[in-house]
Amino acid sequence: MFTLLLALCVGALFGFIGYQIYPSYVLAALMFAAALIVFNVIMSRRFMKKLTDIFNSCEKDLKSGRTDAAIEKMKKGYAFSKWQFMVKQQIDSQIGIILYANKRFEEALPYLKNTMKRNWMGMSMLAAYYFRQKDYAKVKKIMADAAKASPKDSFTQVLNAYFLSETGDQDAAIAALVKANKKMPTDERVENALEALKNNKKIKMQSYGALWMQLHIMKSPDGVKQYQTLIGRQKMRRR
Repeated sequence: MFTLLLALCVGALFGFIGYQIYPSYVLAALMFAAALIVFNVIMSRRFMKKLTDIFNSCEKDLKSGRTDAAIEKMKKGYAFSKWQFMVKQQIDSQIGIILYANKRFEEALPYLKNTMKRNWMGMSMLAAYYFRQKDYAKVKKIMADAAKASPKDSFTQVLNAYFLSETGDQDAAIAALVKANKKMPTDERVENALEALKNNKKIKMQSYGALWMQLHIMKSPDGVKQYQTLIGRQKMRRR
């Protein structure tokens, strides 16, 4: 990526200057590393701000139901993908989430396939898509990756157990929640889900409200919005 190449050039320049000031390879290496890190951080923040501005500009369109207009605005961020790592994946994640939330499942699929593993909502929707298709092997693989990437996200952990339980792997579901409960001992929803499985009952995902309803596994009640601050909860990650 261009940012990394520029960072290497800047680092090399500062390393050379350092060696000229004091002929020491150790000093040159330290100046190279420091310049590379500082330059990369500055550029990362710059591009992430640009992307965040694009995402924020889409909020009004989404709230007004202008989904396609919002998506086209987001795609403008692809121009930054040559400069920064993982930019396209972050944009695709958000587009996939928006399309899926609006029940445009087939359109959402290629974008969700490119989602980042730490984007728990994108991964959850991708798993939900395959769950609807009864491709349970893919569901388990996707949710295993999501649960590993977001070990302290309650929704991801309980959803993983829900899918395991619904596909007949009760023991694995209980084991997953036992592990999650150790990392989130004060989360009542994790604890309640674990108790439900131990008593041979179903996990009640409805406690997660709109997050659960937007997976469209069950029929949404009247009045539930298709878009519920999804972008706001998916933080942009620097690379």
